[in-house]
Amino acid sequence: MPNPSLDSQFLHPDRHNRETLRQLGYAFVDLITDAVIDRQDRAFVKDESPFQIDIPNHGTASTDLLLELRSQILPRALNLQNPRYMGHMDSVPLAITIWADALTAALNNNMLSQELAPVFTQLEAQLVTWFGKLFGLGDRAFGTLTAGGSLANITAMLLARNAKQPTSQDLGVNSRTNHNLVAFVSDAAHTSFDKAMNVIGLGRENLIRVTTNDRGEIELEALESAVQQAIAQGKQPFFIAAIAGTTVTGAIDNIAAVGAIARQYDCWFHIDAAYGGAAIFSPQWKYLLNGCDAADSLTFNPQKWMWVSRTCAMLLVKQKQDLVNGFKMELPYMADNSLNFGNINLQGTRRTDSLKLWLALRSLGLNGYAELIDRSMAHAVAFRQWIDASQETELVCEPTINLVCFKSHNPAISSAALRQKWIDAEKLWLSLPLWKGDRILKAVILHPHATW
Repeated sequence: MPNPSLDSQFLHPDRHNRETLRQLGYAFVDLITDAVIDRQDRAFVKDESPFQIDIPNHGTASTDLLLELRSQILPRALNLQNPRYMGHMDSVPLAITIWADALTAALNNNMLSQELAPVFTQLEAQLVTWFGKLFGLGDRAFGTLTAGGSLANITAMLLARNAKQPTSQDLGVNSRTNHNLVAFVSDAAHTSFDKAMNVIGLGRENLIRVTTNDRGEIELEALESAVQQAIAQGKQPFFIAAIAGTTVTGAIDNIAAVGAIARQYDCWFHIDAAYGGAAIFSPQWKYLLNGCDAADSLTFNPQKWMWVSRTCAMLLVKQKQDLVNGFKMELPYMADNSLNFGNINLQGTRRTDSLKLWLALRSLGLNGYAELIDRSMAHAVAFRQWIDASQETELVCEPTINLVCFKSHNPAISSAALRQKWIDAEKLWLSLPLWKGDRILKAVILHPHATW
């Protein structure tokens, strides 16, 4: 006998339950709109008590589940809709990307192959080509969307290793193949580079972190000295990265100068523009990214400063063939391997993130994105002025983009205590990163209606 509670989860062939499914969808729309999006004046986290799952033997009615979501889950979630949340590089998502995610889930296409995602394979291919040209990588640029910037950086380093030492794909990394390969990033670079060295088999000790100045920008003389020292020790530099928007201070390296050093020493040049890359949309601020045209690869995360719902990140490469050569894979269980992203990506099964990105670009347009980026930068200027005028705080370093780092100026209260005081008072939610040995306060001013 059919189980009605099970069959109610799917549309019946005779469509008798279509209206029930529609009403469930409407209920989620109401929940998202009323209890998630419309939370600007609500607590950062309303309920911090532990949550315990309860898996029953028999299914639970959707009405009861919606009540549980409203009463048990949402109050425990971090509320990014509050315009006083400035903790990390977490953006409030554009409404159209929220609904696009629902459409993507309903379609459930698989970005593993063109056979399983025909239109979305075309869409992703066109988007990464378009972004490649936007960043100046040229007509042969290509790329792939990834589940976050960490995976993009890991993939970039894998491509670099395979380009420098192609035999490592087949023989692995050992004393015959790695030739003492070493990579260089700043000491402000993301921890994903450490992960990458582990994943590609070279080891974290072969990642050389170069000193930065007070703002977090890589020191060029120190970089070149580190490269020369490694060569003198019999090591082989293969990868140099510039950072466009460091995780703590938002600093942007001198991209062109770092790229010149990479070329001089025949290294793969990567740019981690996961956050700061969005400045490319602003005619006023895109100069910060001068030099991107020299990159062999570039990481960019629209899920951050483009206000696209997670996940949405990408790795771009100047030469499509580098991506193909870096994997040398085909999917034997697919009929057509002309363009299967599963052949050029560390992921197999993958979400369709291209749809919401395309819709975001179409919805706002280039002018809309320029306006939002400029608004963020203006908010950062105003916030910095507020910090300067406060008796409680002092600036840690000059901001480059819409990240402002500061600390407590009162010797009687630490930055950590000041942060907690502001969170408890619902004044501000800031992060507390470690910078140059001290815990400081960081504001990432992403909310279009940020206030303080």
